[in-house]
Amino acid sequence: MLTSSFCRWATTAALVAGTIVGTSAANWPEWRGPSRDGRSSETGLPESWSPQGDNLAWKAPYGSRSSPVVFGNRVYINTVVGDLGHTQERLAALDAETGKLLWEQRFSVYLSDVPQHRGAWAPPAVDPATGNIYVFTVGAQLFCLSPDGKVLWDRSLTEDFGAVTTHGGRTTSPIIEGDLVILNTLVLAWGDLNRPGNRYFAIDKRTGQVVWISSPQSRHYDTNYSTPIVVDLSAGRALIVGGTDGAYHALRVNTGEKIWSVEVSKRAILNSAVFRNDVAYVTHGEENIGTTEMGMVAAIDATKTGTLAADAFKWKTFGFLPTFASPVMDDQRLYTVDNGAIVGAFDLETGARLWTKTLGTLQKGSPVLADGKLYVGTENGKFFILRPSATGAEVLDEDLLGTAAEPEAIVASPIVADGRVYVASMENLYAIGKRRSSVTGRMPMVTPPSKEPVASVQVFPYDALVSPGGTQAFRLRLFDAKGAFIREEPASGATWAVDQVRGAVDAKGVFTGGDGSSAGFVKATVGGVTGQARVRVVAPMPLSYDFENPGGEAPPAWWVGAPGKLFQRSVEGVGNVLVRPRDETVGRRAKVLLGPADWSGYTVEADVRGREQRRQRGDVGVINQRYALVLFGNGQKLELHPWQAADEMTVRIPFAWDADTWYRMKLRVDNQADGTTLVRGKVWKTGDSEPTAWTIEKRDTIPHRTGSPGVYGDGIAEVYFDNLTVYKNQ
Repeated sequence: MLTSSFCRWATTAALVAGTIVGTSAANWPEWRGPSRDGRSSETGLPESWSPQGDNLAWKAPYGSRSSPVVFGNRVYINTVVGDLGHTQERLAALDAETGKLLWEQRFSVYLSDVPQHRGAWAPPAVDPATGNIYVFTVGAQLFCLSPDGKVLWDRSLTEDFGAVTTHGGRTTSPIIEGDLVILNTLVLAWGDLNRPGNRYFAIDKRTGQVVWISSPQSRHYDTNYSTPIVVDLSAGRALIVGGTDGAYHALRVNTGEKIWSVEVSKRAILNSAVFRNDVAYVTHGEENIGTTEMGMVAAIDATKTGTLAADAFKWKTFGFLPTFASPVMDDQRLYTVDNGAIVGAFDLETGARLWTKTLGTLQKGSPVLADGKLYVGTENGKFFILRPSATGAEVLDEDLLGTAAEPEAIVASPIVADGRVYVASMENLYAIGKRRSSVTGRMPMVTPPSKEPVASVQVFPYDALVSPGGTQAFRLRLFDAKGAFIREEPASGATWAVDQVRGAVDAKGVFTGGDGSSAGFVKATVGGVTGQARVRVVAPMPLSYDFENPGGEAPPAWWVGAPGKLFQRSVEGVGNVLVRPRDETVGRRAKVLLGPADWSGYTVEADVRGREQRRQRGDVGVINQRYALVLFGNGQKLELHPWQAADEMTVRIPFAWDADTWYRMKLRVDNQADGTTLVRGKVWKTGDSEPTAWTIEKRDTIPHRTGSPGVYGDGIAEVYFDNLTVYKNQ
C-alpha cells in the first residue's frame, strides 16, 4: 500500500497546476472555491430571492459557522449536532437538487479547549480526483471519508504531534493539492518540533501519512485559520498563507521549504491572500508594523525571495479592518469587508480606497464574487446581493434570515455552484436559484520531470511510529531547488543512517526498531544532499516510569507535548520526580501523550502531588483513551471528562486533597459490547490501601474507543508525578 501510494504521488508531483485546476467551475470543492480566490466564473446567477420562497430552491436545518462545499450532486457541510452533553461534529451529505440528507458521519471531540458552540469551525474539502471528503475537527483530528460516508482513515494531530486547540475555536480548512492534504495547526511535539509553534502539514491523501512538515515561523501570537492559496512563482509552485506570527509566507508545495516571508502585523493573520500576475494581495485587521493605524490592504511583489522588506510592497493602505473576511477581486478592484460589515473597494494598481458601503454592524464571513455580483452575509442576519462598480455598490437584493427579534446570524461565507448560491446561517442552509448540471472539468497537464540538480531529498513517510522489532519501509523523492519533482530514487541509491533513535536501517530503506522506547531520525543522503524522517519507537504495554535514573532533566524523548513543559528533577523533600514547574503564562497547561493513538482497553496509574505557591494550587491528572481524570487544586474537586471545554460532558465531585501530600490516581477505560465506554477513576492517599469502590465514573454514549495514555498538569503552582504505569486491563 505504501509503495503504490508513493508511486502515485511521484506522478502527481509533476503536475503543472495540481488537481484543482482540473476541477469544473461548477463545483465548489473547498472553502474558497475552485480557484481558491472566492470567485466563480459562472454566469446567470440569482439577483434576488426571498427566504419565504421566491427563487428559494430549498432550505434545510443544517446551520453552521462553516461554509458548505459542493461536488457533483452532493452538498457537504460540517455542523454541530447533539445537546450540550452529547455534542459532536457532523459531516452531512445532502442531495444538491432537493436538500435531503443522504448520509451523515459524526465525530466525537476530545482533549480540546474549544467550547461546543464553536465546533464545526472548518469547512470540509473534496478531492476532485476521488470524490473523497476531508474534515478537520476542533479536536485537531483529520478524517478522510469516501463519497458514501465511510471513514477511510483518520489522523489525530493531538496525539501524534501535540496539537493545541484554544477557546476561540480557530481551525484551518484543509486544501487538496495533487495527492496532498495541506493544513496548519499549533503543535508541541518532540525532536525538531520541540517548541510550541504553528506548523504546516502535507499529508498523503490516500493513507494519512505525513509527507512534510514546515516550520517557517520564528514566533507565535495566536491561533488562526488562514487557508493557503496555491500559485506559480518564478521560484516554484508555492503556497501563500497567513501565519500566526503576523506574517505571510510562501512555501514550496512539494517540499514545504520557505521561499519568502513578510511581516505585516503584530497579531495572527486570519485572512487568505489573493494573487494575480506575480502580485500577492494581502489583508488583515490587526496592529500594523511601524504605524499606530489598525488594519491593512496591500500588494506584494511575490517574485522576491527571503525575508521581504519595505521594497517588496507595491502599495499599502491602512485604516480598513478586515480582521476576519478574506478579499476577492475583479479585473480592476479588490473588495473586502471589515469587522463592522462595511464593504470596501480598493484600486488594484494604487491601493486607493474607492468607496465603502455599510451592510450591518458585525461581520465574520468572506464575500463571494460571481457574475459581476458580490454575495455577502452579515452576522446581523442579513444577506446581500450587490453589483459593484468603480463608484459604489448597487444593492440588488437584501434579505433578513430569521426574524427581526431572532435573526439567523451568518458567520459562514456563501458559495456558488451549478447555477446556485448557497448560504449557511447558524440555523439553516439555504439553496438559492435554479440548479444547472455540472460540466466536465479539464484534466491537469503533466510536465516532464525536472533535469536540474538535486537540492532536496524527501524521505517518506516523514513521520513514523513503530514498536521494538517493528519495521517501517521508507521511500525517497528528489526535488530541485525550486521544489520541482526530479525522480523517485531507489533506496539502494542512498546512504542511510539513524540519529538518536534506537534501531537500524538497511540498504533497502527499511528501519527496524531497537529495544525499548526512543525517538530520533532516519536519514538518507543522495549526491551529498541529506533528507530525514522523524521516527519514534514506543514499547508495548506495560509501561513503567519511576524517574530515578533520568540521565538529564528532559522528559522521555518520545513523549508528545512534553518539551519545555515537564522536567525530571530531584526535588528536596520530594525525591526524584517528574515536575510541571510553576508557570504563569497562557501556556501553563500541559497535556502530554505517551503512546500510540490506537491503544485501547488499558489502565493508567500515577502518584501525584501539588504545592501551594502564592496562594495558588495547580491541577494534576492522568489521561487514558482520550479521557482525563483531574484533581483541581484551587477548586478542591475531582473531574472526569473527554472534552474539558464541554462542561456538560464532565462528571465532577468535591474532593479535598492536601498540598505536599502524595495521592495515587487510577483511570481505567473499558469498551463495552453495546458501543459505549465505561470510564472509571480512583484517588487515594499513597501508602493507604486501594479502595474497592471507584471514586468517580462515566458511561459515555458518544465514546472514544482508542487513544493515547498521558498526564496532565496545570502549572499555576508546581505539581509532581511519580511511579507512572500503563498496563492492559486486568
